[in-house]
Amino acid sequence: MLPTVLIVEDEQSASRLLSSIAQEAGLSARTTRSAKEAQELCAQAAQTGSPFAAVVLDLVLAELDGFQFAAAARAAPWGAELPIVVVSGVYKTLPPDFAARIKPAGFFAKPFEPASLRDALSKFGGGGGGNAQEGSLEDKPAMHLFVELLRSKSSGTLTLTQDSTKRVITFQQGMVRFALSNLKSEAVGAPLVASGAVKQTSFDRAVALAKQQGTALHEALASARVLTPEQLKVALKQQTTDVCLGGLAWESGTYRFEQKSPEAAAALPDTRMSPVALVLEAAKHGDPASARRFLEVHAQERVNRSPELEREMFALKNSWPGESVTPLATPNRSLAEMLARVKEKELPLLHSLCLSGLLLVSGGPKSVAGQQLLSQQDSDELDRGKTFSLKEAEARRLLFSERDRLKEASHYDVLGVSHGASVDDIKQAYFLAAKKFHSDAFSGMELASARKVGEALFAKVNEAYSVLSDKGKRAEYDVFVDRKAKGLPTDVGAILRAEGAFQKGEVLFKSGRWEDAEQAFRDAISLNHTEAEFHAYLGMAIYRRTGQAESGLPHVEKSLELDPRLKSGTLFAVQMLEATGDLEKAKNVLRRAYEKDPDFAEAKSEYRRLKNKPAEQAKGGFLSRLLKK
Repeated sequence: MLPTVLIVEDEQSASRLLSSIAQEAGLSARTTRSAKEAQELCAQAAQTGSPFAAVVLDLVLAELDGFQFAAAARAAPWGAELPIVVVSGVYKTLPPDFAARIKPAGFFAKPFEPASLRDALSKFGGGGGGNAQEGSLEDKPAMHLFVELLRSKSSGTLTLTQDSTKRVITFQQGMVRFALSNLKSEAVGAPLVASGAVKQTSFDRAVALAKQQGTALHEALASARVLTPEQLKVALKQQTTDVCLGGLAWESGTYRFEQKSPEAAAALPDTRMSPVALVLEAAKHGDPASARRFLEVHAQERVNRSPELEREMFALKNSWPGESVTPLATPNRSLAEMLARVKEKELPLLHSLCLSGLLLVSGGPKSVAGQQLLSQQDSDELDRGKTFSLKEAEARRLLFSERDRLKEASHYDVLGVSHGASVDDIKQAYFLAAKKFHSDAFSGMELASARKVGEALFAKVNEAYSVLSDKGKRAEYDVFVDRKAKGLPTDVGAILRAEGAFQKGEVLFKSGRWEDAEQAFRDAISLNHTEAEFHAYLGMAIYRRTGQAESGLPHVEKSLELDPRLKSGTLFAVQMLEATGDLEKAKNVLRRAYEKDPDFAEAKSEYRRLKNKPAEQAKGGFLSRLLKK
């Protein structure tokens, strides 16, 4: 949504300052310490159709200095007209020949006034409010807009319009500052009137005063002393909440965002609240059936938690205590898998997290934010009555063929690289693949339904590059691919959390808290059902809690199906079989166990005990001694 400025600065604190100034000017900021990488990023951005709005360039850099970058930029197609704002702590004035050749959009010698640089950058991001950005809520839902403005720390007014209803939400550095609408039910003080805390006649008098003096209603309510200062503060907060929740519920309408300076936003009443908290609150009013229909359309999409969601996890847990959505939202888990396990009442939460971008979805925001997958019926409708030239028909065949070929492809297959490919190889492959599927490759062609296929392929290429070019993400993905090939659970995070739940259960088990231990073992199995020991201990916890061996035995037998050599499963099974009086089956279990593992001394000892059971009954068996430890 916001234009992006590239900051090329190798000093970390200076880079952070420049990023903050750019964000205040209404720009999204990307940083790099390397001028060489900056060249690659600029070329890549231009190739994908999203060039940087400007570059903020420090002149003194390691490897390749700012002079060399600027010269290379002006010689390249992507940099001939690229605005370059130069900063330097060494040069107090620019060399005349460099300035004449590069024609920078501005020069700032360090230390400089942040406000001066912000003013210079604002013309690239519309900081003065001149460059409004607008569109349809069907293409970009309000929830997504809220999180996007938080992510870019934007300041300005977001106007949402549907028919004659208008809601205006002011953001200050990414936070919701204040909101109002033209609905009487959302006016400041309206809930107090409805509850009888404020008389209707007093409220109407304040409304008339506001119209007469041309002031805001909240100012008239204060000056007419209809509300006390404390009541006014609460009422303004309620108004902002009501307006935002009303706007977040809209599925259609238009939006318009106008950049403003943080100082301009500060002139409004301060009812600041987090956009994430508002999205979470709006999810409480969602319809589970509608959410399910949406999620089923995108069932094959894969999700991951965004940095914003990780930071706001405390707010999520407060708003949705005990929710089961985020524990399931781990890298490369599909929405289909989540749908099978999320509670019905929590489907609106999952829906809202996807719409807003708090859950990152494969294919990017557009894959869920208003851009539905094409059904065969939709495809037929788009293609009906169309005639295609030979060139267009060939392009359509290519796109449909690639869609089918890459349907279940790994990220490596999508880019056409080996598992041992270097970062440079991946980058080169990405440029080729992105160019192949970018809309510019089909400029002027009538593709009908194939157009959306191309967009999906381009998104798939971007996702593959995003994962494989990041060392941490690539390592996690390699684990996922390996476990998937072996038929094992692929959610690394869930596997680790399962182990933690099991360890907690062991502690509870040893302290005799059978019911709590049982729940912990069930939690572990829900996260990773392939661990045999989890099932064994669940069975024993059930037996100890209920005193009924028949209740716990199926779980222990399940553990031995998964791992016939599992010692705990063997010993637990024997104790339960003994409790049911089936001594022969118990001895058979022990005999098979020590035949498979001759070093299994406990199995031999238990077998001898069972053969001489009358003599051993008074002393108790090995299992009894084990459980007393």
